Amino acid sequence: MEEQFTDSYRAFLRSMCSYWAPGQDEYLSGEIVHQWSVRQSFRREMSGQQAEVLKRESVLGELLYRKKRELCRLGRNGRWCAWLRQRKIPRSTADRLVLQHAEFFNLTDEFPRRERSEPLEASISQAAYRTSDRLENMLRSPQARIKFVRCLGDLLGFDVEYGDTDSVRLTIPPPVDETATTDFEPNIICVGDDGKIIPVDYELRDEAEDSVL
Repeated sequence: MEEQFTDSYRAFLRSMCSYWAPGQDEYLSGEIVHQWSVRQSFRREMSGQQAEVLKRESVLGELLYRKKRELCRLGRNGRWCAWLRQRKIPRSTADRLVLQHAEFFNLTDEFPRRERSEPLEASISQAAYRTSDRLENMLRSPQARIKFVRCLGDLLGFDVEYGDTDSVRLTIPPPVDETATTDFEPNIICVGDDGKIIPVDYELRDEAEDSVL
């Protein structure tokens, strides 16, 4: 299997791993534990950043709502679109935030002459269709498409259960319990009594043995 590694991917693995490399499997378990800990740390950071994004969107919903109400009065000749364009703010995003704010506070009648945005489900379907259409030439086989779904699910933060080559299962991960997690990164190596560097033992053990430890 090692022969299947391209030189660029082999170099990528060496740059990302602390001690493991092809042919050094005594560090494999420790490297997995270490990389998983780092991944979870980034996931927690992403969750915190997403919470901050939602806070900013809540504030922007109020502010954009007020600005749109000001610029969409009769006789303003579409200044809302021009104002957004000059500030390089996508109209679709601005209208979505305004609509969410208006619906939450029952203010949708403030813009009676404007059609409401498409439902979120329709927007998602359109985005999925456009993405599928662009990738049609690259993802020609069912196997390639299932690999794409697996990678996309992982990138979007789902728990990905890898079955055989014909199936994949995506589930929404449970909320992160901040009290049960730390930013401690487990060691891959330790120093023996004789001063030699040895890999930490992360190999599979019996449950009875784990309970004793």
